Formats: sequence, C-alpha cells, structure tokens
Amino acid sequence: MATKKSHGRSHGFKHKSRSVMKKKAPRGVSFLLREYQEGQQALVIIDPRQHKGLPHRRYHGKVGVVTNVGRRAITLDVKLGEKSKTLITRLDHIKPFGV
Repeated sequence: MATKKSHGRSHGFKHKSRSVMKKKAPRGVSFLLREYQEGQQALVIIDPRQHKGLPHRRYHGKVGVVTNVGRRAITLDVKLGEKSKTLITRLDHIKPFGV
C-alpha cells in the first residue's frame, strides 16, 4: 500500500502566491496615464486588484525593457537567468524603473 501524499502548508500555487498578492493600499488611476516609450526600462510589480494580464509571479520585481506599446498592454523583454523572456502585461502590473 502506497503512502498518501501530504498536502501541507507549502503545497500549491495559491499558498506560494499569497505574499505577492497582498493588498496594501487603495490605488488611483495615475498609472494608466503614464506614457511608455520603446527602449525605456519598466519594473514588474504585480497588482492583485486586476487579474487580467497578470504576469507569472516569478517576474515580480524584475526589470524589463519596453519593446512594444499598445493601448492596454505593454511588451517587455525580461532577463531571467541567462535567457531573455518576452512578457506581455497590462499597465496595472508595471511602473517606470527608478520612480
């Protein structure tokens, strides 16, 4: 008879993403008015209030270079280890680097 797999506190995506997705303060709309240009650096900060266009939690706190700007979304090139990943995310989840 095989032993049953334990489902303790460290099991699953929901537990692992709780620290990233904590709500701290109400947010205004000034982040929607920011203008981004190609080549500019942006910081990926996951906002739990908006679930659309939510990047994976491994990109939280990473800095990327803007490659394409759309109406609602922005494409970033993010360095992850030795690889460069393309990340498509909404304006809610990024802010200019150094601000």
